[in-house]
Amino acid sequence: MSRLLLPALVAAFALPATAQDTGLSFGGEIKLEYLDGGSDEVLALDGDIGMSWRSGGLLGFDAALDTTRLDDGSDFTNIWAALVLSTGAGEFAVGAPRPLSETERVMPRFSSSRLLDLESSFLRGSIASLASSFDRGMTPGITWKQDAGSLSFGAGYHHMNDRNADVAEGFMHYAAGATTFFITGEFATAPGPDLSLMQIGAFHDADRFDIGAALAQYDAADTRHTVRLYGSVDVMTALTLRGDMLMVQDASDIYSISATYSLDNGLFVEGGGTKVTGSDELFDIGVGYKF
Repeated sequence: MSRLLLPALVAAFALPATAQDTGLSFGGEIKLEYLDGGSDEVLALDGDIGMSWRSGGLLGFDAALDTTRLDDGSDFTNIWAALVLSTGAGEFAVGAPRPLSETERVMPRFSSSRLLDLESSFLRGSIASLASSFDRGMTPGITWKQDAGSLSFGAGYHHMNDRNADVAEGFMHYAAGATTFFITGEFATAPGPDLSLMQIGAFHDADRFDIGAALAQYDAADTRHTVRLYGSVDVMTALTLRGDMLMVQDASDIYSISATYSLDNGLFVEGGGTKVTGSDELFDIGVGYKF
């Protein structure tokens, strides 16, 4: 077996690297958010900043910081950094790579509230990112992804040191014009019940409106199915209105309406209202900067 495997690996890495941008790129966003839930009021600072470098050849580097900090001292922070190998067999990221369930995400964030998006992520993904935010230090792992025309696919593995947990993930996207069809899977093993999240859906990105739908199955101690429906429209160049709905089997459904006003210099203001079945309404307002 080893006689066949080694030449195959050498041949794969010897293939020409796929076309890629070269040089250093940097971007992300930061946002200060206020969330009012009636009896509870929360102030949160959210940031998502990434850096990428490509040599135009085999070697590259990716790094990112995503964090949500609350005024009560709660802190959900991930630091990602990985060496990237661009080969004819795909792109390999080794070290502490950001999960593909984040970097290859098709559906937008849930609602305008970063905190609500985080709290509902265990039903939608990314499980690896959420689990890593409880793991002190960086999360070691490896990811691989490949593009073949309109088809993109890949897989990854991440190990949480403090929790002795492992997360395996995979994805596949197919782009047909303005519509992207996707299927993703995450599988976590840890002390206690194993966990898995499978999701399938489609997202249509048009000039002035977007629509999307996703069906997910969450398995832990029990099995739950969720359906997410999303839609947005650009009322004007700077103003976008969005509606989001997450229906959860045998649990409370979540409905959200929000708006974002963006300026040319990267500043934006957004806010909205969210209703959780059987609970008080939630209102959020925030200001941020995207770069």
